[in-house]
Amino acid sequence: MLGLAALSACVAAGGMPTGAASARPGIQAVSVEGLGFQAEIAPAGPGMMLTADGARAVQGLGVRVRRSGVALAMDEGALAKRAARAGCRAAGGRFQEVAIGGYDRSGAWVFPGACA
Repeated sequence: MLGLAALSACVAAGGMPTGAASARPGIQAVSVEGLGFQAEIAPAGPGMMLTADGARAVQGLGVRVRRSGVALAMDEGALAKRAARAGCRAAGGRFQEVAIGGYDRSGAWVFPGACA
């Protein structure tokens, strides 16, 4: 009961317990494998992760990744995820590895809920 009261106080005070990662929205310039990327951290609604029991929601900010000057391709998801991870960390967040990304026809990869 005391733990529940302490958790309620944390939520009322700022939404996250002390010591938890808290990503700042904005655009982060990052480098992965010698390539420049822009990772935009912004509210995007929940993401999804796959589990043995089916798809489950992932809560956090979204990460939209673009390569500086060149569109990403559909087959560059793993590279985009590494850039999303770096961008989330640069924004002070914790990247949720289980979040599923998707390709946006504008040449970006999007990872909803991936940055907490």
